[in-house]
Amino acid sequence: MTSSTPARRPVAIVGLGCIGGSLARALAAQGVDVRGWSTSTSDRELAAAAGIRVASGAAPYAALCDGATSVVIAVPFARIGEVARAVTEAAKPPTRVFHVGGLQQRESLGMDESLWNRVVGTHPLAGSHDHGFGASRANMFVGATVCIEDRLDARGRRAADWLWRTAGAHRLDYRSASDHDRLMAWVSHLPQLTATALAHTMAAADIVPAATGSGARDTTRLAATPLGAWPALLRGAPDELRAALGQLEATIAQLRVALDAHDDERLASMWERAMNWRREAAGGNGGERRA
Repeated sequence: MTSSTPARRPVAIVGLGCIGGSLARALAAQGVDVRGWSTSTSDRELAAAAGIRVASGAAPYAALCDGATSVVIAVPFARIGEVARAVTEAAKPPTRVFHVGGLQQRESLGMDESLWNRVVGTHPLAGSHDHGFGASRANMFVGATVCIEDRLDARGRRAADWLWRTAGAHRLDYRSASDHDRLMAWVSHLPQLTATALAHTMAAADIVPAATGSGARDTTRLAATPLGAWPALLRGAPDELRAALGQLEATIAQLRVALDAHDDERLASMWERAMNWRREAAGGNGGERRA
């Protein structure tokens, strides 16, 4: 979008932490009229200082949602259901309501059928272990994948596509909420638990962090993430997460067997498969997956 392109009607963002703040910055940088709100005084003040229009008054949701084309709920996972109820009272159709939660199935979100029908998951696979508006950045979603529920109608897809492509997303992955939650067990929850386990193992072995190099720091980065909503997220797809953890345990066991047996051929095979996967991940694969 260029400066001569008319901005869309306002986009409202509830929650101005790392994800909501980054979305607000990204859209504002492209000329979109962004309105934001947060229960955090600090986040509101930092957002206002960054040029984001922050709602105020006794009824912030009403001021926030009035005239907005889309409302994005970017609050901690445990609060999505509660905030969604308040937002849908203030934002009547045809305003689109999206959330960015790490799970998308209705039961995990604690929504009834009517509320879930109004609020659709659009989960960006990007973020930081830090939190608050201070951790936000305008380029957070540049090149990112966003998992969007495939139950959106054509107009809803156009709204979601515009929103996230304007923010810089490269790949829009449309799939069902259940498929999304199963995928997250592998690509989000397993990496978090792996980093936490590795950092815990080093701490238990009395490894001093200052004595480590970039390898240890890179592979344990996610371990710096506060527990926060993780217990609820980890319960979202228990069978799939159990399978993912089992596969990881089996892989570590195979590495141990290869090392004990001096089986360089098996080690090389595993090493090459992992190396190729990581190089492909680093290169990006573009495109879109649509149901």
